[in-house]
Amino acid sequence: MRTRVSALAAGLALVVACGMLPLPAGAQTVDDLQAARDRVAALEERITKEQSSAAGLQSQLRNLSAQVGREQRNLNGIRNDLATTNEKVDEIKAHLQSLRDQIKSRVRSLYKQGPLDFVGIVLGSATLSEFVGRLAYARRAAERDERLVLEAREAEAELRKIQDEQKQLEKDQAGKVSTLRSRQNTLTDVFARQQAALANLARLRGEALALVSELAAKLGPAALAGLRRVAGQGMTISYGQWASSFLAAMGAPGSRNNMIAVVAWEASEGTQATWNPLATTKDMPGATIYNSHGVRNYRSREQGVEASKLTLELPRRGYEPIIARLRAGAEAMHTAEAIRDSRWCAGCAGGSYVTGLIEAVTKYYDRYAN
Repeated sequence: MRTRVSALAAGLALVVACGMLPLPAGAQTVDDLQAARDRVAALEERITKEQSSAAGLQSQLRNLSAQVGREQRNLNGIRNDLATTNEKVDEIKAHLQSLRDQIKSRVRSLYKQGPLDFVGIVLGSATLSEFVGRLAYARRAAERDERLVLEAREAEAELRKIQDEQKQLEKDQAGKVSTLRSRQNTLTDVFARQQAALANLARLRGEALALVSELAAKLGPAALAGLRRVAGQGMTISYGQWASSFLAAMGAPGSRNNMIAVVAWEASEGTQATWNPLATTKDMPGATIYNSHGVRNYRSREQGVEASKLTLELPRRGYEPIIARLRAGAEAMHTAEAIRDSRWCAGCAGGSYVTGLIEAVTKYYDRYAN
């Protein structure tokens, strides 16, 4: 009898283990728990990998932005030199035309007087004094004609020299434009990849937070610590969504110009600080330190927006033009220049902070900024 009972119990255990009978409510098999742990580990790994990818793209973005800035400054220098050279060419052409007009006038005058008139002027003198005076006048007239011709030849030589410089500058300009365009295309591509990585990160963080909530009772806090940490970094929304909240808090229109400027600002920072895409160091209740520069992790989207707003409103930091241009809905580049010239991140990206990304953000506005 005892043997039959033992066999029946063993059979029931096998049926339960194979899933043929339901477990009591709340009970978990070893396989269930292991599957949950595997889900946690896999999602944590995916988030960590995507964060690393986003960080690498951000480094590329900063380097490319600095290079674009340098290329743009070089191009501007060539354009300034070319403008100066063009002015010189115009001046020399005008001077040369004046000399040619004077020479033509002298030729017409000599033609009217006839070839013997010069001799008559000299030999028709009544006195020695008059003869000497007329001879000196004739010599001065001849010397003036010779100087006009000589000056015209010098002007022509100078014109050829300046025009050669003009051609070389035009060639240099074309080369710089091509290089800048290539660099800008690369930057735009990296920006697009960065935004795709950040969008994927936001989605994965949302999944992670939901998974933490789902498995908290099953696995306990220790098993979820890593996933909770990576899920709590950065944001679970896009740059465009955060920019909309920020602009509303600043009393600025959510216009295309403003969205481009703020999204470019966020992309220039590229930080993984929680709810702090502009990387402000403003302390807020419950905020934690993100890095050695004092950048904060904030507890919510609203707190991060408020901290950024309060930072911009600090006096004597040069932020007033930023606020004014945002509220006026100024051209995106105009606002970006105000950000670059402020103390927010002076000298960042080789002097191309935010401004170097305006073209890329503009190109992908419909896809990433909204």
